[in-house]
Amino acid sequence: SIYVEAQTLLHDVYKNQDRLHELVTEKAFPEMVHGLETKTMHWSLTETVEPARVVHIRTEEVLTSDNLFAQVTVRMHTKQILAIYDRFGRLMYGDPKLSKSVVEYVIFEKWISDTYGRWRIHGKVIPDWMEPRDSLIKTYRVPNFGPLPPEEPDDGDKDKAVKKEDNEEDESEGSGGSRLATA
Repeated sequence: SIYVEAQTLLHDVYKNQDRLHELVTEKAFPEMVHGLETKTMHWSLTETVEPARVVHIRTEEVLTSDNLFAQVTVRMHTKQILAIYDRFGRLMYGDPKLSKSVVEYVIFEKWISDTYGRWRIHGKVIPDWMEPRDSLIKTYRVPNFGPLPPEEPDDGDKDKAVKKEDNEEDESEGSGGSRLATA
């Protein structure tokens, strides 16, 4: 139920950020939300193919002997629907109607020294023997640049430039042709 709720909350990360921090650890949060700032994700669990099975358990002392954490790796075989859309609403990954069989190894962690400690998602393990996931289709909008029109100076600018040149010539003739250099 923790896994399903966390995945469902990813539909709107900014709105559900506080609840997500309760369900996932500080390590897992940036891994889960990375790249979703400009994307829309639709996820749903359609069925459980096999019951979830614990494949590994470990406890670890952190800094002191009375500060204990437990980690449990759970194998989950489910059917899920996943569709990721880019910021323009185009499908980047998955299919909004097709359900795929997914095997995942999810690590849950609990601070067992705390009486009120909760199980939270800590990460995922991807074994070497698993086939790699499909990559995202990168989408972008190609700008349509047309040729630039030739630059033509305005008639008003021409008149100002001619008048300025005439004034400079008059000043130089009136001062005997010598000009002071200014820095």
